[in-house]
Amino acid sequence: MADRQLYLGLETLAHRERWATIAIWAVMTIAGLMIVGQLLELAGVLDLEAAELSPIATLVGLIYLLSAVAYLVSVVLVSMWIHRAHANLFDAGLVGLEYTPGWSVGWFFVPIANLFKPFQAMRELWNASHGESDNYTAPAASELSMWWGAFIVGNIADNISTRLSLQAGPEAMPVALTLGIIGSALTIVSAWCLMRIIQQVGTAQRDYLTFSGTFD
Repeated sequence: MADRQLYLGLETLAHRERWATIAIWAVMTIAGLMIVGQLLELAGVLDLEAAELSPIATLVGLIYLLSAVAYLVSVVLVSMWIHRAHANLFDAGLVGLEYTPGWSVGWFFVPIANLFKPFQAMRELWNASHGESDNYTAPAASELSMWWGAFIVGNIADNISTRLSLQAGPEAMPVALTLGIIGSALTIVSAWCLMRIIQQVGTAQRDYLTFSGTFD
């Protein structure tokens, strides 16, 4: 029964991996288009505040809106993947796990704790999926560190950029746009690393959890 449950869990994980990967590619593509739009704004070619928008300005404005939709969709699909991946660890009978499937996702939405808890949960997922101990004193895999570092710094840059563009005067727009470009670039880096993490954890679980002999 445990073998069957894990097998179904791995099948579900592979299905969710495909959808999460598609969503991540969408986020990266739209972030790249946003950089183009932000550069055009910074160069003075586009003016999204004009009374009558040009066709290109209208398209860029639509891209900005689509970025929010793509991000929200990716959050849902990646969260579903994370939950299933952690659940597979429990289905495989691994012991000593600190993070439950629910809290591995839930910590992303808890203020202050979301600055470090999600990284720790993903680190546990990575290590357990690869058959390694979750030793916090050991260096994390490079993909994990790059993903989380780019994610945190990118969000900070985006938040500051948004606040400046909404609350400050026109003189602050170059700074806001520059920070927006940095945020979009870091979004691409973070998304690429996350996609690699998803693929490698999926492969590791199919190999290690199935053949390690950690369950009866």
